[in-house]
Amino acid sequence: MSDDDISLSEKRMYGETRPETHAYVSSGLGVTRVETAGGQIGRFSLAERCSARDIAGSSGEIAVATDESVLVSTDDGFAPAGFGSATAVGYDDDGLLAAGSGRVARYADGEWVDLGSIEGVRAIDGDLLGAADGVYRLPDCERLGLADVRDVAPGYAATADGLYRRDGDDWAEVRSGAHGAVASDGQRTHAADDEDALYELVDGEWRECDLPVRERVVDVTYGRADDAYAVTENGTVLVETTDEATADGRGGWRQRSLGVPDVTGIAVA
Repeated sequence: MSDDDISLSEKRMYGETRPETHAYVSSGLGVTRVETAGGQIGRFSLAERCSARDIAGSSGEIAVATDESVLVSTDDGFAPAGFGSATAVGYDDDGLLAAGSGRVARYADGEWVDLGSIEGVRAIDGDLLGAADGVYRLPDCERLGLADVRDVAPGYAATADGLYRRDGDDWAEVRSGAHGAVASDGQRTHAADDEDALYELVDGEWRECDLPVRERVVDVTYGRADDAYAVTENGTVLVETTDEATADGRGGWRQRSLGVPDVTGIAVA
């Protein structure tokens, strides 16, 4: 049995127990659940077979946008929540949001409540929505500008021609060139360009992350404490952990290939 075949719980029998987190990767194959703890990336398994276009997590829940429905995690796996074909899912302070086929809606009390009509939605994060023709603000679906938006995060938008930060009522370009992913939690901000590089905003400067692989990052999210998670289009999961949080005292980015096709995103509940 190889070290990769040993579960994280078994590994922790020989050292200090560290919090375990499940990351979920969406792809053309479905949703893959990945065990992580203390910088280690352990076992992974297919949790749901579907064509997953987008994925998001919040408060212990995972939502998936698929060709047929929005799926929501339960104690027994994933269950359809209706809505129909979706291209993007996300969460704000009031709960789950979804978009697809020109429709934007919120899931409340077991029903979908329409918020507006926007075509070509690609990403939802908090009160921002990224679409082919720009950034929109929820819940009123007000257009905020830009074009060909690939991803959004609080205060940021990744587009086909640059990475932008919201500056009052305008957008300021902070990095030039095509960017496909951006994430921010108020303390940390990461952005991925189309040249196989991931950057982190540190003390006002964009610094390239020292990744163990050279593949295009398609999504970034955050987990427990200072952990950051990323996934590449080729299905490589990356986890960054601080020195103190790891069993060997060496932090940084770790990686493991899942071997899944058409990867679209990563989420942590």
